[in-house]
Amino acid sequence: MDNNTTYTNTPSWWTTLGRMMSDIRRSAFFQSFKGDRVLWQIIVLLSAISLLAVFSATSSLADLNGKTAFVYLRRQFLFIAFSILLVYVAHITPYYLYRNFAKLILFLSFALLIFTFIVGAEFNEASRRIELFGVTFQPSELAKFAIILYIAKVLEEHSKDNTLNNFKKYLWRIIVPVAALCVLLIRMGSTSVALLLGFTVFIVLIVARVRSSYLWKTLAIALTLLGVIVLLSYTTPMFTRVKKMVDNRVLVFFAPEDSERATEALTFQSDNAKIAVASGGFIGKGPGNSTQRHILPNAYDDFIFAIIVEEYGLWGCSFVLLLYLWMFYRVVVIVRSCRKIFYSVVILGIMLQIVFQALLHMGVSVGLLPVTGQTLPLVSHGGSSLITTGFALGIVLSISREAEEQEKREKGMNIDKKEEKE
Repeated sequence: MDNNTTYTNTPSWWTTLGRMMSDIRRSAFFQSFKGDRVLWQIIVLLSAISLLAVFSATSSLADLNGKTAFVYLRRQFLFIAFSILLVYVAHITPYYLYRNFAKLILFLSFALLIFTFIVGAEFNEASRRIELFGVTFQPSELAKFAIILYIAKVLEEHSKDNTLNNFKKYLWRIIVPVAALCVLLIRMGSTSVALLLGFTVFIVLIVARVRSSYLWKTLAIALTLLGVIVLLSYTTPMFTRVKKMVDNRVLVFFAPEDSERATEALTFQSDNAKIAVASGGFIGKGPGNSTQRHILPNAYDDFIFAIIVEEYGLWGCSFVLLLYLWMFYRVVVIVRSCRKIFYSVVILGIMLQIVFQALLHMGVSVGLLPVTGQTLPLVSHGGSSLITTGFALGIVLSISREAEEQEKREKGMNIDKKEEKE
């Protein structure tokens, strides 16, 4: 060995990067992001996927409006940034405030929905949107999380003073508000939102161990109400959107061999989504190389998962699916650490809404379910869905933060007791 050889202690780039990440984790700003850290990471990953997918999928929309895709990319980035800001603000908000104002939030949601029904702008023959401060907003996005807060509040009150000790009270305090909200949503044209909301509430009631007799009666009432709405849609002009959905989507999906019903115009979206999925293969065509984005209507919101499959293939769509399943698993972990029924129901209800909507969107995109018009949470282009989902996830993180702090306090008390015994 050459004795003149000198060695330095200069760290490698990998070591330097590791030290930088360690410093960031120890910083005061990073420490302010409390709650479940895995859930934070999933939110960031889905936001990054959203930017990539929306940038590619909005190219046809940009061409149609004489703009560049960067305009929509910047818009989506601003919405995501504001959504993450809402997550942060909601997660540092004292958790008990959500419980105290649960009923008020539901009341405001009803007021917004009624206001939207009266003066809201029509979109696809449905009055679903209002414009607030230059931003188009869908009150239905807020309502589907507000009802979860309300249900959690009622179940908590029941656990304390047995307020639901007979079916009449259960009917007026739970079934009537949920049914009224669902009917209003269906009347506005948001049928898929109403069905998803009703299904989620029913699952929450099962998990909350509501009496089985109440659950059977709830199911009977829901099916009867749905049947009446479908009947009215064919005999009166009250629910015209329901009739169109049944004829043009449900029956077309389950009876594609009926040539009179399954016209090319009615199956255009689902057919092109299937083409996008089939052409993706295992590794996909690569970012920005989708061809169906120029053909598939609403590729940037209602069918963005089909574009993800086309560009990133089986491995890419599997990764997205895994993130939502991972998110649900983390919620189950958080629920197990909660000591109060209100927080358990809120977390479970919010995450069931998000995960069910994601699975519904994916099922539609790959041709397993009829077209519903549901976006992919945290990924699809748009503002109101991102904002309300971000706020809802902030509530989940706020509760998980309290659960972590409570666990630390209990550990500290156990250590003190152990030291006293010694």
